[in-house]
Amino acid sequence: MFTVSNDANILRSRKELKSLFKNKSRLSEDHFKDLITSMLNKHDDQFHGLWQEGRTYHKGDVVYYQGALWEMQAETEICAHEDEAPGKGNQWKSLVKELEKKVNQLQHDLTELSKAFAEYQEQMKIRLHQFLRYITLLTLGLAITFVWLFIGSTHHIVTGTN
Repeated sequence: MFTVSNDANILRSRKELKSLFKNKSRLSEDHFKDLITSMLNKHDDQFHGLWQEGRTYHKGDVVYYQGALWEMQAETEICAHEDEAPGKGNQWKSLVKELEKKVNQLQHDLTELSKAFAEYQEQMKIRLHQFLRYITLLTLGLAITFVWLFIGSTHHIVTGTN
């Protein structure tokens, strides 16, 4: 069953909202609050849809232009002209382009880290191979030393000399 929070700032997904309208359920005031809070309100959210030449925009207004959301940054209102379109001046800030830049930077950083990690792994393989070779040589040297000591001790015991 769907539970409703008293917090009006909680946004509900479409799936959650659709579940309210199943099985002839009776909806409460809180259900409608959740529905209203979870929806885009063009006035409250200052969303104006597609950018239109000749339309007046104010600071904080959000428009959709060339595949991205743009927010008006200018302190004074503008009557939009082609040379003031989002991305052509400093009146608009892209809400997606900055995210794209951050994602691209993260991808670049991840690629660099991946290369550095691959180099580190290769160096560790080489060092492990060298370490195993040294351990093998050390073990062989210790074995020769113990055999030499054993033979020498046995020789002294058998011959009775100091």
